[in-house]
Amino acid sequence: MLGASRVGPPLANDLAWPSGAYTRRMPARSVSLKALNRREFLSLVLASAPVGLLAAACGSAPAASPAPPLATAVVSSAARSTPVAAAQPITRGGTLRGVVQNDFVTMWPTVTTGPTADRCFDWLVRWRKGSDGRWGAQPGLAESWELGDKSATFKLRRGVKFHDDSNVNAEAVRWNIESWIKHPKSLARDNLGAVAVDTPAEVVDDYTVKINLNAAFGSLLSAVSDATETTGITSMAAYQRLGEDGIRAQAVGSGPFMFDAWQSGNQLWLKRNPDYWEKAEDGQPLPYLDSIVYRFVPDDSVRLAEMRSTSADITDLIRGRDVPVVKADPDLTYIEDSSNGNRYRFFFNGKQGPFKDNQKLRQAIQYAIDREAIARALGGGIGIRQRYDLTQGTLGYDETIPYYTFDLDKARSLFAASGSPAGLQVRLTVIAREADQQQAQILQQMLEKIGVKLTIEALERVAWGVKVRQQNDFDMATQRTGTAVDPDPLFTLAWAAEGPAAYVRADVPEIQACIAQGRASYDVASRQQAYQRCQTLMYDAAWWGYLWLQPWNYVLNKRVRGAQPMWLSNNWREEVLWLAS
Repeated sequence: MLGASRVGPPLANDLAWPSGAYTRRMPARSVSLKALNRREFLSLVLASAPVGLLAAACGSAPAASPAPPLATAVVSSAARSTPVAAAQPITRGGTLRGVVQNDFVTMWPTVTTGPTADRCFDWLVRWRKGSDGRWGAQPGLAESWELGDKSATFKLRRGVKFHDDSNVNAEAVRWNIESWIKHPKSLARDNLGAVAVDTPAEVVDDYTVKINLNAAFGSLLSAVSDATETTGITSMAAYQRLGEDGIRAQAVGSGPFMFDAWQSGNQLWLKRNPDYWEKAEDGQPLPYLDSIVYRFVPDDSVRLAEMRSTSADITDLIRGRDVPVVKADPDLTYIEDSSNGNRYRFFFNGKQGPFKDNQKLRQAIQYAIDREAIARALGGGIGIRQRYDLTQGTLGYDETIPYYTFDLDKARSLFAASGSPAGLQVRLTVIAREADQQQAQILQQMLEKIGVKLTIEALERVAWGVKVRQQNDFDMATQRTGTAVDPDPLFTLAWAAEGPAAYVRADVPEIQACIAQGRASYDVASRQQAYQRCQTLMYDAAWWGYLWLQPWNYVLNKRVRGAQPMWLSNNWREEVLWLAS
């Protein structure tokens, strides 16, 4: 065993920002888009972007100004222009009114495919940003841990109760871990590949649990943290009493809020846990609020209208074009961090088609794309071009790693050297979402300048997954994904050579061995070095391209205080929020 990894309690003012959200599934449809002529393309882009961005997207505008720093936090309110008053004492009580874009899917985190009642649960580990600006593990239900090649041992916090008054002990945690690995519909299992399948966990004593491993597993702590929604700890006793259907409909955890009621497609009500184990600055248990009500409001305009009319206190996922309105409203506070959000990527088919054995063609595509112009055209003023698959603050991020710039001359030269014919036909398969399709149209225009003719195939999300990831029937595809918590699960899936959910499927043993090296260590410096080397190899292989990031953002009524946004977009760390009188 390695030495115990002991981390102090999280600081109250540690800021953490969200990563990804669950997207609302569109109605099933399959659309084949023809190439737009210049007039149609002009209408498309001008309809969704400020005047002047079309020229940049087509490469004829002056060079774009440098993008903002990759991890710049923005906190804005029109009220900031007035002198700051003396700090107001924290008040307890009241109901927080949230409006959410995505409906709650289930109340059992292990099987959730979308938002769940996060604030009803605790995790073994909390994922927080440290003083070095990098995300990492801090104690949650586990006060300490020891990580080894064959097992990981967690010492649990004593005296913690589930909301049904059963104990949070080693047996309850063991049952959760076994559910993560063995339940047929578990989504937690996806991030726990090194956990032993036959005996995932064992009870050492009443408050010590051991996770059995097949090998050292560098990303284990992130996988059992609150940055990974599916590993929230559920009451074993409640599951035994209510059954699976019952636990899917009623959240029973040990978190700061307790389940009250849920109407799918409408509202979720939570109430304060009076016996929560974590104490506030006043020495009393968190949370400050008495209750929370979340209303499902999928329409972006309606959610913003509710915020501006003070019918709601908090929301997120505000469109870029609405941000200036929010910032100008003296009753609202806007929070954004550019290190987390929805990341748009593209990739090539490594098993068949024109890119299979043609590195120069793949690199030509990379250099032909103006990422800055795409970010401005589609990001509504807040989009940020992406150089890498990782964002600042994530293990492995390093700005010295090479990246692809926009260089049309180099793109044309590489295309000529690739041996590809002028007018090469390439099928681009995308999900039939507005931004994805507009992005495809811009890529179509850009690649035409080097002699590549894109045919755009737009599919409903599930159909895209079947055709691209299961049937491997595509030439080039685009994808939207959240920010990586740890490089290992991101890289492992992205560079898988086989499997029912693989993407590129290219045979790149040097990259796959490098990823395995990063996974096999718990030492942060060793993992950082390994992932730096991996990304240099990935750059050279050019199978993946990184386009732009849509930062997650939040809007709060000015009466909401104490905001400390969390990694996940639908987790607002409501336990530390309070309402000013």
